[in-house]
Amino acid sequence: MDKLYAPWRDRYVHTQIKGEQSGACVFCEVFTDTQSDESRLVLFRNQDIAVMLNLYPYNGGHLLVVPKNHVAEYYELPESILHQLMSATSKSMQIIKKEFNCDGINFGANVGRAAGAGIPQHVHMHIVPRFAGDTGFFTTIGESKQVSVDLEKIYKNLKPHFDKNFIG
Repeated sequence: MDKLYAPWRDRYVHTQIKGEQSGACVFCEVFTDTQSDESRLVLFRNQDIAVMLNLYPYNGGHLLVVPKNHVAEYYELPESILHQLMSATSKSMQIIKKEFNCDGINFGANVGRAAGAGIPQHVHMHIVPRFAGDTGFFTTIGESKQVSVDLEKIYKNLKPHFDKNFIG
């Protein structure tokens, strides 16, 4: 596989994949630092869950739905949190489908390092908008994926919809 130069991923590779974390869990920090929702790209939060843009997206609009509970397995979460996770996932998919006019959505979770979890110690759901043809020549033949998105622009476009649909 050819490599696509992406120096911005260096911090992620060293802190998440190689386990060189400098302390607190990035998801736990979302719940302790409530003053920086925009800088952390948090679209919605309550006392139990948060919905945020993925800093390392597969496609533009790639969201994460994260419980406050720092657990590595979904069965360790209380039923009430599981319900909130699925409800927030469903609402988020509805917003993404409407606002991105995407052809489909992938959603799910990678539980454990062997399953591909970048942050295996804190469960979270992924929501990825998909478009007909988003796996094209470059991805198939070049075995590379280019993602050119402006996360701040996507955040500013989505935030009002999350405020309306989640907060009322």
